[in-house]
Amino acid sequence: MDKQTINFYNTNAKKLYHRYTSVKSMEGICIYFPIAFPNKRSKILDIGSGSGRDVLDLLKHGYDAYGVDASEQLICVSQINNPTLKERLFHSSLPKLEKITEKYDGILCSAVLMHIPKEHLFDSVYKIRELLNAGGRLLLSIPLNRSVDRETFRDEEGRLFYPYSGEYLQLLLERVGFQIIGKWINKDSLHRDLEWITMLFHYGGTDN
Repeated sequence: MDKQTINFYNTNAKKLYHRYTSVKSMEGICIYFPIAFPNKRSKILDIGSGSGRDVLDLLKHGYDAYGVDASEQLICVSQINNPTLKERLFHSSLPKLEKITEKYDGILCSAVLMHIPKEHLFDSVYKIRELLNAGGRLLLSIPLNRSVDRETFRDEEGRLFYPYSGEYLQLLLERVGFQIIGKWINKDSLHRDLEWITMLFHYGGTDN
């Protein structure tokens, strides 16, 4: 993940924690959890778990949920506010995710891939595939209309928002063995002037 972006999340961890946890339970990507992960006993990994909000929601509904995030400070704030996350959040980042060694039935990757430089995107997608059991599912989202500098692809706070399109990510994921089974366009859960594309993929377990 882009280092300058990680520094932003570390520096602003407390403020961002409260912003992200302000999202209501029926807003955001969580409305797709029952569709994406129909087996409530599934083992789910949230890549880019941030505040831990989605991990907590998954746990509340019976899933065996874990999270991994590139921001060590955001993990600390999340665990201080939610002791149940003490053994469930890990500090690591794409494309390597060195601390994640097990396989999962489902992976959530919400608002993450746009922070990955293009030269690391294929390795990141390949790593996600590597962490999924055969028959597993990937639920991901990216912003569609983020305002960034046209040369650096950074916002006013220095974060990288590479403008990957839904079509580009779908093609890349299909090339490494995923099949798309759902696609939705959503308004921003923090009520910003943004739209998001949410996509659901199935991984059959075949090597490409």
